[in-house]
Amino acid sequence: MSRNRGQSPSLFGNPILHPLNVILIINCLIFFLQYFANQQLIYRFGLTPDFVLGGAVWQVFTYGFLHAVDLIPFHLLVNMYGMYMLGSNIIPIIGKTKFTILYFASQIGAGIFVVLSAYLNTMLGGNIPFLESMTTQTIGASGALFGLLALFGIFYPNAELLLFIFPVKAKNAVWVSLVIGYLISQLGNAAISNTCHLGGALTALILYKIFQKQIKPGSLPYIPGLEWEAPRETKIQQKAKPAVVEDLFQDQKKINESVLKQIDSKKDKDSVINYLQGIQVANANICPPSTYNTEDPICLRCEWLANCALRKAKE
Repeated sequence: MSRNRGQSPSLFGNPILHPLNVILIINCLIFFLQYFANQQLIYRFGLTPDFVLGGAVWQVFTYGFLHAVDLIPFHLLVNMYGMYMLGSNIIPIIGKTKFTILYFASQIGAGIFVVLSAYLNTMLGGNIPFLESMTTQTIGASGALFGLLALFGIFYPNAELLLFIFPVKAKNAVWVSLVIGYLISQLGNAAISNTCHLGGALTALILYKIFQKQIKPGSLPYIPGLEWEAPRETKIQQKAKPAVVEDLFQDQKKINESVLKQIDSKKDKDSVINYLQGIQVANANICPPSTYNTEDPICLRCEWLANCALRKAKE
């Protein structure tokens, strides 16, 4: 079977080398390797604060590519699904480069936060339940994932997310997740690193402050069900310059006014029809006949006025 050489392979609608796919593929490949050397990989590349302070500094980064190896890879599936869904809505806003920086910086920031937490716990006696221990091993991409979740909550604060079975506004998702995670880890004795999650979210919030002025809301696509809210500074600027919206339609208004003058100058119906047929817009989705009104401000600014005018002339 032949393949178009100009068409590069894709995955989930994105090119193979798209950041979302690169992150996904790397995590899946390493997960596959864990089936053969799980304990060795976790020992050398999982995050153990005592090892990091002893010189294994790479662990604050590499831990984010390791996941729990179970019969059903729930840990990997949840993290990668969340990464892909959140990333798909964040990349149109900040771009691929900033997204990649944000993801891996959140992963590293979360790892550093775990180490600092464990060190602080040791300095305070080692019995603080909210803090990490020096010998606890941390693995998983959830630190980076919480960085994405924090940013998603800023861009789409009123979008609803399902956390376990609870619908939560995106602006509250990080903090609700941390509370639920802490309750589960305390009551259910589950191995959840809430410190890692918090570190990833805080890192992303710091990076957002750095990137904030470079975000351009006008470049955003429409995402059904999600209303992106521009930063407060952008909203103020938009209110200060209301005339900009009006200027967008001035050229089309002048064109339509010229068309109407030409129609008025014609002496008979056939002349009007011949004139309008020459300026029709292809594949126009024109309004119902009853809405056509040459004095309506909307009609005067519509690029399909000539189509409606032709239909009117043929009546």
